[in-house]
Amino acid sequence: MGMYHSTYFAYGIHVTTDQYGWQVSEHAETELPKVKDRCPNVGYLTAGNYDEDMFFLVTESTEVDLGEFEHVTPGRVSAEQQADWDRQLTEAAQALGYSEISAPGWLVVPDLS
Repeated sequence: MGMYHSTYFAYGIHVTTDQYGWQVSEHAETELPKVKDRCPNVGYLTAGNYDEDMFFLVTESTEVDLGEFEHVTPGRVSAEQQADWDRQLTEAAQALGYSEISAPGWLVVPDLS
């Protein structure tokens, strides 16, 4: 059994939950399609320390493999687009039944699997 390291660069929110990442993912796969018309840009990401993955709702996500890099350009998303993403993320989190969420923002999430 080997280890796989990567990092994700995403715009989104961390959702605090005491469930395993795979459990939250199953819930998201069932519920997110129900709000797709109001939250078309929202997906999810599970990543973290091996079997202790965290759960994130994201609008944009790029995987950055070990030994690679991602060029981050400040301001590449308009204020209007970012405000719409913020609304969608908050609404999607509420639709999934989560109230303990972080403020939306750019995230860097290391992953070990």
